[in-house]
Amino acid sequence: MPRNELFMKDRAMNVKKRILTITAVLFIIILVAILGAGYYFSGLVVKPGVWEYDKTFETELEYGRFTREYYDSLPGEDLYIDSPNGYRLHAVYVPRGSSKTVIFVHGHTYTLLGDYKYLEIFRSRGYNALMFDSRYHGKSGGDNVTFGRYEKHDLEACVNWVKKKQGKDGIIGVHGESMGSAICLLHAAKFDSADFYIVDGPMADLGQLLAYRMKKDFGLPRFPLLQAASLASRLRGAMWFGNISPIEHINQADAPIFFIHGGEDSEIPVEHSKRLYRKYNGKKKIWICPDAGHSKSIIVNRKEYEKQVHAFLKDIGAL
Repeated sequence: MPRNELFMKDRAMNVKKRILTITAVLFIIILVAILGAGYYFSGLVVKPGVWEYDKTFETELEYGRFTREYYDSLPGEDLYIDSPNGYRLHAVYVPRGSSKTVIFVHGHTYTLLGDYKYLEIFRSRGYNALMFDSRYHGKSGGDNVTFGRYEKHDLEACVNWVKKKQGKDGIIGVHGESMGSAICLLHAAKFDSADFYIVDGPMADLGQLLAYRMKKDFGLPRFPLLQAASLASRLRGAMWFGNISPIEHINQADAPIFFIHGGEDSEIPVEHSKRLYRKYNGKKKIWICPDAGHSKSIIVNRKEYEKQVHAFLKDIGAL
């Protein structure tokens, strides 16, 4: 082969090798960037910055959701409940001297103090109340947030605590707000050990919600970041996003469910509640509060909120 042709052939091979090398390097850089972004986004979901317990107390007072006098007047018992997941759940029990109890499950990053605004609606109807900090929140233990993978077992521990406290023949209801609503629905599907569930601002499916929030909050597409974040979440000991889907499991429940949603909710669109309501085959009720944002229905129209809850409790024989 002439030297000139040999030189050209070697040169072409070198160019090809360089292209392959550059392509491989770019692929690795892109892959590392995607995995890094996935790890970051997973942290926002499963290891978020959470409110300090005392700060939530100050905030609830500041916004007038309860008064210090009201708080101090309650016969609250501070306690801890053992989780089957190996940590303790901080809780507050407010007795009313009856065999009816409502358990409250708060929202993402907050504490049980956010549930005090609902308390009197049930206390005035003879209900004891048990409020608790979800895992990784407030004064409870737990390494991360799993939107129900582990929390549904924590809620069941609270149900069992109430049964021991008031006896097995009483009424036990569960009220969840935002993330707490998803926990309620997954608990209902797994255990169905409560007599009714009230879910305020629930999501139908975590993966779908996060895809919506990723686009809304960051302007980013679902693929491939959501898949990378889900993988990172699972590797961090939490959950696959796709496994947290209340709508997929809702008909494993049997108890009456009351769906409440703010009509102007931009964090979890109202369509989530509508889809859940349409899918559920059990006894159900839905109320969409006009002009209310996420979990703000009781703040926008407390009178109507109480009226709707009363009607639901009366209809299912829980008054």
